[in-house]
Amino acid sequence: MIDPAELVENLVALLRGIPELVAEMGGDEQRIFAYHDQYPKRSSLANAIHQMPTPSVMAVWQGTAPGSFGTAEVWKHQVTLYLRARETFDGEPPTAYYRLFRLVTKGVPASADVPMLNATVHASCHPMDLPLIQRQTDAEGLDYFEVPITFTEIGDD
Repeated sequence: MIDPAELVENLVALLRGIPELVAEMGGDEQRIFAYHDQYPKRSSLANAIHQMPTPSVMAVWQGTAPGSFGTAEVWKHQVTLYLRARETFDGEPPTAYYRLFRLVTKGVPASADVPMLNATVHASCHPMDLPLIQRQTDAEGLDYFEVPITFTEIGDD
């Protein structure tokens, strides 16, 4: 089984390599970042989501489960991207979250020749499964979106 922290860091690096996504972050690639649990400093994902700057993308490992790929038994790693879009001003189209989701799935990192859906994020994993995007609400009642992504290991490292 791979170290999921490597998977998350690789995902962040690829996302930072999408020029249009970095532009959506106001040109600051540091707004695309990983959250790693570190007790007691970082032990509340809800707090981390609440403290996300606007705009930003935070990648979080949610867990690993056994699964299958054809007839093989494999590990499936669940990583979630939490999205906060930039402020939208009057007269602008209301496409901020749609654009972020499209860039997460169809954006092409500078270090790859393929869209994220087909990119190798970790050498021991297949490209991401088709993700979904869903609305969530934080403790203050502010909406954000999350994109759960599954990565299936190739064999068992």
